[in-house]
Amino acid sequence: MNLTFGSSGLVAIVGKSGSGKSTLLNLLAMIDTPSSGEIYLNGIPYSKYDKKHRTNFYSNEIGIVFQSYNLLDDLTAFENVEIASQISGKRRCKKQTKEALEIVGIKEELFNLKASRLSGGEKQKVSIARALINSPNIVLCDEPTGALDSDNSIKVMEILKDISKTKLVVIVSHNLPLVNKYADRIIELSDGKIIRDENNTKDNGLVNDKTNKKKNNSSWVSKLALKNYKKRIKRNLISSLAFTISLAMLYLVVGFISNKDEAVKNACYRQLNFGVGEVSIEVASNDGGTLSIVKQNRPPLETLMDDPKISKIFNICPNFSAILPQNIGILYDDEPLDDLLFTPIYSFNSGYIDRSLLLEDKDYLRDDLDTLIINEYARTMIGKAIKKDPLNEYVKVKHEIQTTYINEIGEYIIDSFIFERSMKIVAVCNEINYLPNAKLYYSYSALIEYMQDYILNNLSTYNGYDITWYDRVMNADDYSYLSGYSYLLFLKDINLKSKLFKSDIISSPFSYNSQSLLLSNSLLSFLQVAEYGLILFLAITFLGTIIILSIVSFTAFSEDHKTSAVLSSLGASDGEIRDIYLQESLLIGLSSYVVSIGASIGLSILINSIISSFINLYDLIKIPFFSFLGVKLLFPILVLISILVIVALSTLLPIYFSKAKTIKGELQNV
Repeated sequence: MNLTFGSSGLVAIVGKSGSGKSTLLNLLAMIDTPSSGEIYLNGIPYSKYDKKHRTNFYSNEIGIVFQSYNLLDDLTAFENVEIASQISGKRRCKKQTKEALEIVGIKEELFNLKASRLSGGEKQKVSIARALINSPNIVLCDEPTGALDSDNSIKVMEILKDISKTKLVVIVSHNLPLVNKYADRIIELSDGKIIRDENNTKDNGLVNDKTNKKKNNSSWVSKLALKNYKKRIKRNLISSLAFTISLAMLYLVVGFISNKDEAVKNACYRQLNFGVGEVSIEVASNDGGTLSIVKQNRPPLETLMDDPKISKIFNICPNFSAILPQNIGILYDDEPLDDLLFTPIYSFNSGYIDRSLLLEDKDYLRDDLDTLIINEYARTMIGKAIKKDPLNEYVKVKHEIQTTYINEIGEYIIDSFIFERSMKIVAVCNEINYLPNAKLYYSYSALIEYMQDYILNNLSTYNGYDITWYDRVMNADDYSYLSGYSYLLFLKDINLKSKLFKSDIISSPFSYNSQSLLLSNSLLSFLQVAEYGLILFLAITFLGTIIILSIVSFTAFSEDHKTSAVLSSLGASDGEIRDIYLQESLLIGLSSYVVSIGASIGLSILINSIISSFINLYDLIKIPFFSFLGVKLLFPILVLISILVIVALSTLLPIYFSKAKTIKGELQNV
């Protein structure tokens, strides 16, 4: 067929069902495309219009009244009309919307009623008002009076007739009496062919093309996104919960990774004997073969004293562990107490220990061998054994060992070292409980004085002068067991404790061994394994969240295909339609962002509290909200950017790869 329409007039397309009336109307509305031939607007083929021009054409040039109404059920009558005006770019359109509804006979009390609750006739009127709201140059109506009674049908036809004085109105109708009364031109179809074309007007002018510009007004997108969010609130809350869990996990893991080293360092400071260690030197020997044996010896004292790093921050002391080891006998009322370590610290005086660790009677400490400090773990163990709090109780420390000296003629000179004292527990310290040991701390400086006064009777008699146990250990060969194969090092000032974590504090050829650093390395190794597990779990969590968001977005888009088609027919661009679902997902992401911050803070406090109650490891998780890598607010900004990227990818990719029907197919999918 070949048809030309003018810029005004009311054109009626009539014919029996299946004759091609609605197909012709869909072609004119660009809802359908011709399988052959061309449609021209102002002499320009539709096919030559770019996508933006076509979109603007929908919103400005054409108003469509669908036979099945195609209203958005979740919007009110007022909103259904208003949104068509907003899509065209108008910002303030409430007055025009009200006038359009009143013109078609919709009463004001129906304005805020959802479209799904309107009657068929009311839906038809709203559909007509929506088609007229933008004063389009072309109004296409598919059975505009089909659901109306006689009086309302006449009113609608009179409205369309009045509009047709300056606009082109094309209607498809079976109501021949109304068509004959109001139509300026009647086109009758049969089997897709024109069998009658009666034209009562002379207007064959061109349509005024006003589609070049479309004002930017995306407020309707946000409003529709919010309505969609509320409509799918249960599903969106599940997505938000998944996202919140993932984000909270992210905060906790980053807080754990970024602060674990510092937390472990601070935890290791919570040892009364922090800064106590042994220094030795490795000596290699071989018998001329391919294998060599490396053994530890006590280094020369002069060499240690000449090392400025060691002599400046450490007190260098002989190691008496060969004759007074840590695992000696501890008794209460002559009953042995098991699994207690007799542990040295240099002095009870301020400056040598962190007195903030002391819980009880810290003002009554004396630097002698009559007093002890125990840790909480020892307090518990001793308390269970003696059935009461051991603080201010006396325990007996008892140890005996024999040593042998071989003189020049091979004779054995045997002396006994006997250490037996009643010592009072005067204070308790609160230490880290990771791999805990029950420790009884004593003053090593007091032990040195004790050793300097303790005479070896037999060896002194043999030599003819007094020899003390201090002399015996200091003069022992560096490879002898009496030397302890090392010297003990004690920090001169507890405020120098951070220096122990510097790798070059004690360097080659010396080897430094400290229980505190061993505990630190052990704890760090354990936490490093935990870190790998948490990162893996975090990756799985985020992957699951992205999948959930993608499924939710794809499902929402699939459910709303017809809505998208209606919006497209009203002139909404593909980008604007995608933005609806993008903003809906963004609401999920942003709400999760806000909730996850509060949740992660609460969880970090809870987790830190649990960890600190078990092993006295404080602030293991410290989320860097305010400063990250030295930059203020960097972390929350990076998280926010990540949320935007995740939301965009999980929303747009499924939509992009989805196979939606054509606009015509969706509009017909009632």
